[in-house]
Amino acid sequence: MSSGFFELLSAVTVDCKDNGVEFVVSDRLKAIERLLKDTQYSLVASSPLALLFAKRRPQKNEKVVLISSHVDCVYSSCFCRDEGDCWQGTFDNSFGNAAVLWCMINGTLPENAVVAFTGDEEKNSHGALQALQLLGEMECLLASAIVQDVTNVGWESGALFTIENDSGFDLLTAYNIVSSLEPCGGKFAFKHDAEPDESWDYAEYGIPSLTLCAPVNGNMHSDAGVLLRKDSAEAYCMALALLAEVLC
Repeated sequence: MSSGFFELLSAVTVDCKDNGVEFVVSDRLKAIERLLKDTQYSLVASSPLALLFAKRRPQKNEKVVLISSHVDCVYSSCFCRDEGDCWQGTFDNSFGNAAVLWCMINGTLPENAVVAFTGDEEKNSHGALQALQLLGEMECLLASAIVQDVTNVGWESGALFTIENDSGFDLLTAYNIVSSLEPCGGKFAFKHDAEPDESWDYAEYGIPSLTLCAPVNGNMHSDAGVLLRKDSAEAYCMALALLAEVLC
């Protein structure tokens, strides 16, 4: 998986910026559309700061799980390179973009998963709010939301992914979340109250939500980039597919 994932990660580690109203640099969005061109996924709804992809447009009252993957970044330039056991690069949030694309391309997400590529996450989360509006217009039932990001949590302990900012899940669902991750071998960490991200916005609207993060070493917003363990890619993609299945 490592070499194939690195190609995907490199393809989406390109610039993407917005002004809080619309995208003004869209290199990453163009890469995403190109990578999904010959897959089962198509654009089912869009707004100035949110693009929703699914295998088909959700029907009225159909239960769906949302995977929210922000594409905006704050870097003056983007890069991705191989550093042995790690990759180094500007991965907030191109790693999350690459991971969900990997799952989409390889067909590991449930049929009723909707993937939102959102903007304005680094400031006001207008993209997440627009994704909610688009789903509301479809009149489908949003069961839960999985947000993607990177984190400094878990790096020192060697965690391959973390679950953060979990909110709104009942005890049975929480148990099923933990049980579903058994194939990942316990190499992950939890942090209930973590840094703000789009999960906070979904939770405000009563949507059960959590953030699935990849641990990195370094300043996540620095042009110098961060280190990310190669082993994280397979574990993270597995966790994303498992969580989407159990939460759908």
